[in-house]
Amino acid sequence: MNTNTFTMIFLILVAISAVLLSGCEQARRVVGSDPSSPDAALTVKIGIIQPSGFATTFSKGAELAKSQINAKGGVLGMPIEFIVMDNQETRPLPDASETIRIAKALIQQEGVTAILGPIFSTNSTQVGPVVSELGYPLITGSSGSNVPSTGEFVFIVVAPASIQGAAMAEFASAAAELSAKTAVTIHQNKDVHSTDATRAFEETFQKLGGKILASEVYEHEAKTFDRQLTSIKEASPDVIYLAGFNPEVPLLVAQARAVGIEATFLGSDGWDEPKKLFGTLEDNAPLEGAYFTRNFSLESAASAPFVEAYTAMFMDPPNDQAGRGYDAMSLLAIAIETAETLETTAIRDAFASITDYQGAVSISHYDENRYPVINLVLHTIRGGKIVLYDGEMATPK
Repeated sequence: MNTNTFTMIFLILVAISAVLLSGCEQARRVVGSDPSSPDAALTVKIGIIQPSGFATTFSKGAELAKSQINAKGGVLGMPIEFIVMDNQETRPLPDASETIRIAKALIQQEGVTAILGPIFSTNSTQVGPVVSELGYPLITGSSGSNVPSTGEFVFIVVAPASIQGAAMAEFASAAAELSAKTAVTIHQNKDVHSTDATRAFEETFQKLGGKILASEVYEHEAKTFDRQLTSIKEASPDVIYLAGFNPEVPLLVAQARAVGIEATFLGSDGWDEPKKLFGTLEDNAPLEGAYFTRNFSLESAASAPFVEAYTAMFMDPPNDQAGRGYDAMSLLAIAIETAETLETTAIRDAFASITDYQGAVSISHYDENRYPVINLVLHTIRGGKIVLYDGEMATPK
C-alpha cells in the first residue's frame, strides 16, 4: 500500500469516526442521557413552559399523555421525561425575556427534543421565532391565530382565536334565542388572544349585517369597570362579546348586571377555568345564560376516554387547557414515532402531516397555516354549571 492510499484510507476513517461520534453526542444531547453513566437509560426529554398562576391543568394534561405513552413503551423505545419550567414566578403575567430565557435553557442546557407551551398567545408569539431559529418544535397551549406564523416549527392544538370569534359572531346572528343585531366588544389590552378573537368577532358580525356599537378595553388584573360599563349601558347592545380571562370575566359580568345591563354575554375559551370562573363571586347568578366557545366537551363520546382517564388521575374533571396539554404531548409522540427519529426537522414535518387524530379533541388534519382543523363546541352556563349547548359548532371557513 503506497503512502497516498494509506493517507486516503486514514482520512476516510477519521471522517466516519467524526460522524459517528457527532451522532452519538447528538443522541445524548437530544434524549438527555448522562454521558458519565454508561448504564443510564436513555430518555426523550420534553420541555414544558408552564406559568404557575394560570392554566396549570395544561401540564397535568400533558402528564396524563406521558403516563399513557410510557406505559406502552415510550417513543422509539424510550420513556419520555418532562423538564417543567415556570415563566411566571411572582409577576402578574409572564414577560417576554423570561419566556425566551426559559425556552433557550430548555433547548441549550436541558437538551429537550421539543417544547410544550407557552400558555399565553402573547408569550408564544415572543418565543416562536427564537425556538424556530434554533430548529426545535414548539407545540403551544395558546390559540392566537398569528402564533404559528412566528416560526415554521410552531404549532397550535386548538381552534385559533380568530376562528372562535368568527364562530361566536355567526352564532349570535343566527341563534333563534339571540338573533342579535347589535353588539359591543370588550377585551384585555395588549393580549394577543383577546385582541385576535375580538377583531374576528367584529369583522364577522358586521359582514352578517350586525352593528358594533362600541369596542371597550380593560387592563389585566382590573377590579372595576365603571368607564367601560357606562359606555356599554348607553349603547344598549343585544350581546356583549367578552374575550377575556378569569377572574376579570366574572367580575365584569357581575358589575354589568349590577348597573342594569341585560345583554347576553358571549366569550372565548379564555373563560374555561371553571374553578376561577365560579370561585370569584359569592353569587354566580350573573353568569347565567352566558355562552362561550370550548375546544372539547366533557359530554362528548369521542372525548370520553380522555375525560375518564384525566378524572381518574387527578380526581377532578379536565378543562380546556388540560385538553390542550394532553393533545400537545399525544400529537408530539405520534410525530416522533412517524418520523422514526429524534431529528427535529423530521419531527416537525411529521407533525404537519398528522391526520384523523382523536384525543381531547378531534383533528382531521393541519392546514397550510399549521392550524388544526377541528370543530368548536358551544357551552352555556345554566344552573351554576357549564353545560353543552348544542353539540359541535361548525368551524367557519
